[in-house]
Amino acid sequence: MMGIMEARTLELVFPEHANPGGNAFGGFVLGLMDKVGSYAAIRRARKRCVTVRVGEVVFEVPIRVGDLLEIVARVVRVGRTSLTVEVEVYRENLKESKTLATRGNLTYVAVDEQGKPVEVGEPAAEKEPGL
Repeated sequence: MMGIMEARTLELVFPEHANPGGNAFGGFVLGLMDKVGSYAAIRRARKRCVTVRVGEVVFEVPIRVGDLLEIVARVVRVGRTSLTVEVEVYRENLKESKTLATRGNLTYVAVDEQGKPVEVGEPAAEKEPGL
């Protein structure tokens, strides 16, 4: 069941993602969090989902050009039409091991083709890989 409640991806930080001091723009990191958070919400709801709230976001340590980021999103709450997703961003590079850099919670709402909220419903049965 956990597979349909989670999404993750990797992203490398390039100079265009950073300020002149080499630190990643907060907006770049928030964009990654929203993108991967939406993947987890869509995967769980099996419906289109839109962002309705960005909760508290904590930038624990700087993210720098050249860092490899792992963005991990997990659905932590399912309401009638909404899903709350916890997102963690880990950074690592050639000199430092994997470290939690940023974390936050985002809320999504499942919508139909007209953009109207729809019920999330029960999770679909997850099949074993290769079956």
